[in-house]
Amino acid sequence: MGLLGDFFKQSSVSSVDVDLTNGTVTETDGVKFSSIKEADAKKIVALNSGINLIGNSIATLPIYLYKRDKNGERLKVNDDRNYLLNASPNNTTTAMNLKYNIVKNLILKGNGYIYIKKDNLGTIKRLEYIDYNDMNVEKIKYNDGSIGYEYKFKDNSEMNIVAQHYEVINLIKDNKDSGSYEGTGILETGQELINIAKEESKFSLSNLTGVNIKGFLYSASKLSETAKKNLKESWKKFYTGSDKTATPLLEEGLEFKQLNLKPAEIELIKSKEFTIKQIASLLNIPFSYLVDSSSSYNNSQEEALRFLTVTLNPYIRLIEENFNKYLLTEVEKQQGYFFEFKAEELLRMTVKEQMEYLKTAVNSGLMTLNESRKKLNLPSIKGGDILQIPSNMMILEDGVIRLVSNESINNNLVNKNTKGGE
Repeated sequence: MGLLGDFFKQSSVSSVDVDLTNGTVTETDGVKFSSIKEADAKKIVALNSGINLIGNSIATLPIYLYKRDKNGERLKVNDDRNYLLNASPNNTTTAMNLKYNIVKNLILKGNGYIYIKKDNLGTIKRLEYIDYNDMNVEKIKYNDGSIGYEYKFKDNSEMNIVAQHYEVINLIKDNKDSGSYEGTGILETGQELINIAKEESKFSLSNLTGVNIKGFLYSASKLSETAKKNLKESWKKFYTGSDKTATPLLEEGLEFKQLNLKPAEIELIKSKEFTIKQIASLLNIPFSYLVDSSSSYNNSQEEALRFLTVTLNPYIRLIEENFNKYLLTEVEKQQGYFFEFKAEELLRMTVKEQMEYLKTAVNSGLMTLNESRKKLNLPSIKGGDILQIPSNMMILEDGVIRLVSNESINNNLVNKNTKGGE
């Protein structure tokens, strides 16, 4: 049965109930895995690394309030809510901690909660993260027959709060149905995989406890009696002396030959690699992001883009939509206000890549010199607001190829204005 045979003890019945946490086996109609707690899941290195990668990536992204003008251009709005979402949402928490914790709870448990505290005028004064385990949600029916939810919890000042659905942002991931307030996290969907990873760690630890490297001593020639005596004394001191960190001395060309790994040990390594691949799939993360491999450093820009679009984008869009729903007034929604993450922070180029990009943009007339300097946080210079075009550029018009010149540009402008006047 191989390595997994050490995890799952065989029984005389065709199907067993397996509790991987205590090794018990009972008869049943199927295989059942024990429930996983958050603390146990976070002890699995690959899983915890993946959760931190997603959580920290989103937590470090700035999110701002914007508005579309009449031309459809996006304009950043100077608003206190930008400060709450990017600096200090309340007196005891930073914005990064708030965003990290709601994403962590989304991944593990399927829900992330934020309490919206407003003043008497309806202005948002603070945002508080509420832990999943501290939240009680009740479905209620209003007098008009509509359905809503009531949230009961303790706020940061330990006051008992009963909040209506519009006072709490309930971010829901993979909800059980379209109208459900309950999401589904990996502690439920990945229960089997996390149990296996947990048992693999136990199995590895049991094999490594008190382990000694297996091997033999080799000499091309016969050892002298003195060398044999010194070797015995050195080995005796190594195994029975007080200093177990000492290194035995090998004389007269003696060599230590380490034995190859046993098939079971090789199988364990392969099994753990497969489990990490499954964890990467569970978190929707590229496998290279969870292992130290050369692929992690190849095509970094493509990997980053894939990580952003495939892994992070579902969380980013979910948070943006909820912020738009609960942090904007109805008037602001109608006027085109919206919250949006600056996700391009994750696609930062190297200095060399950035310089090449800016050089191409300026030389091709897509960007002015001052616009490129602004990208580098450099001050504007006089004469730097003019778009430049290559001197050898040509235009094709009415079957005739002509060089681009001030005269041709002016003529085109005159023709357009004349046609427009007609």
